[in-house]
Amino acid sequence: MPDQQPSEAARNPATDALLASPIEAASPEALRAAHTVLNRAFDGGKRDLDGYAHLMKLLIAHALHRAAHAPEDDAQAYKLAAIPMSFNLAANTWVGWGPGEVGAVAPVHERLGLAAARKNIELAAEVGLGPERRRNGYWILGAHLLAAGDCADAATAFATSRDLAGQAGDEAAKGMAQGWMHVARTLAGHDETAQLEGVKAALRQRGGDGAFYADQYDTALTALRDRPRDPR
Repeated sequence: MPDQQPSEAARNPATDALLASPIEAASPEALRAAHTVLNRAFDGGKRDLDGYAHLMKLLIAHALHRAAHAPEDDAQAYKLAAIPMSFNLAANTWVGWGPGEVGAVAPVHERLGLAAARKNIELAAEVGLGPERRRNGYWILGAHLLAAGDCADAATAFATSRDLAGQAGDEAAKGMAQGWMHVARTLAGHDETAQLEGVKAALRQRGGDGAFYADQYDTALTALRDRPRDPR
């Protein structure tokens, strides 16, 4: 048994709300709380990708099951809860972050991540999210398509992400998506060095997280170039 209980001040309100709800309850709020807890455990300790992917898949499946059997307003709430879950599952199973970030990503993780990216886009369209929310879904779809070796489809997804960012008036996100289009073309065998360097310079000039996003292109190119492809 644990030696001591956490103090009241250290407790997380979302966790308490989840645990205090009836044991049969699975409200959208409860599922969001479970999602928060799972993400915190994965990011804060041992990165057990098998355990994380298994539990996140079950959370998404349950949210979608509840959505399929709920009145329209409640169904929308369950779908909204599943959208960030599906994005995070896709993001945390992408090998392009580099081995220092995600560790060993197995083909089964990648297939699940690609399916989660596609589900994210489907759900976002069904609930009518705006372009500022939908652009990331197309970005992570493009990222997984790159990992699968589908560079042409990846470039198309990144182009959609770029266009959605433009509709949302987010010039930084628009530029980042354009950079990923150059990455896709580079992996397809084209020389896009000058174009990608231009995007990277513009991102660094913006300051903030710009340097991180600029460096991520090179990290992904290193991780994805000349790797075995798992057919989808």
